[in-house]
Amino acid sequence: MFLHVIQTIFWMSFSILLLFYLAYFLVLYYYHQKKKEKVESSSEFHPSVSLIVPVYNEEKIVSKKIQNITELNYPKGKIEAIFVDGCSTDNTADVIEAHSKNNDGFVRLIRERKRGGYNSAIHEGVLKSHGDIIVMSDSASYYDPEALKFLVGHFVDPAVGAVTGKEIVLGDPKAVGPRLEATYRGFYDFMRTAETRMDSTPDSKGEILAARRKICENLTQRVHLSPSASFDCCIPYQAKLEGYRTVFEPKAVYYEYAPSSFMDRMRQQIRRAAILMGSMLLFRNMIMNKKYGKFGSVIIPVHFVMQVILPWLFVVGCISLLIATVMNPASTVIMWATLALMAILVSLKNRALLLSFTQSQLALVIATLRVATRRNSVIIDTIPSTRK
Repeated sequence: MFLHVIQTIFWMSFSILLLFYLAYFLVLYYYHQKKKEKVESSSEFHPSVSLIVPVYNEEKIVSKKIQNITELNYPKGKIEAIFVDGCSTDNTADVIEAHSKNNDGFVRLIRERKRGGYNSAIHEGVLKSHGDIIVMSDSASYYDPEALKFLVGHFVDPAVGAVTGKEIVLGDPKAVGPRLEATYRGFYDFMRTAETRMDSTPDSKGEILAARRKICENLTQRVHLSPSASFDCCIPYQAKLEGYRTVFEPKAVYYEYAPSSFMDRMRQQIRRAAILMGSMLLFRNMIMNKKYGKFGSVIIPVHFVMQVILPWLFVVGCISLLIATVMNPASTVIMWATLALMAILVSLKNRALLLSFTQSQLALVIATLRVATRRNSVIIDTIPSTRK
């Protein structure tokens, strides 16, 4: 009797996972293939931009980041680069200050009195910036020269409140970390494209994210309410709350090194999952709220299920399979054969996809515990293999 219950739990978990992801994939595929509406954008639209870069102990790469910003194809009189140093213990601040003296105010340095993490740095940057558009970036992400123009060009459309871009993964393609990250990014770019056409994407990237000043200023009053809510991840929700859309622009490209090892990527995934989850829960009143269109009635509920519920079903299914195998190996032949067939079918497309999915589910489970125990997830320790 107990064995039968365990087997039933496995089949229920497996079936719910498969059917849910298949159903949403078909929805995404429909919108992805749907004839693209003409997007209002302009490469000749040049609002003033404040590009904010939080830094902590980035002495080795910060000059490269500053050089990357100076090479952007954007009117120099319309952009300011603000580096917010979170009490670095190396020479990061001194390097930035030296550059600021040679760039006629184009590069500015803000020194925080104490290390407050990502949200604190962005908050300081927003308050002391002047641009109509706030662009968030990271010291280890390098923009394509045309990226900024593709980002801000969308703001000619009064319905657009925020725009995020596309990551090109750098690193040894044979290393497990870059391969998994490239697979992960490929799926999420597909999803963000479809969700943009459906309504608005909730998946923004702090490495490349532009938003209207009003949205950022209003968010500074709210984001501190949760230790796991990250400023960049909250932007799409705050934008929708104020009646705007968030757009994914694949032509706004940036380059970044992925963690080289499985465990380094796991650390990155757990932190990323925790801040995505914490940010969503900060705006939980939007879930299943038709007032916010398909964003509230479809997209956010689906992301909630994928981030909070399905990973636990995945773990329960794995545990039930192992218990059943120990109790009666012969009774699990069909179960293992089904999983093997699925693995083979997935591997025909991309061998890294199955491993990336498994890692993501485990990271989400751990992230759920971090959020539930209110552990701070916005003070970030950098991963050395991503700093090259």
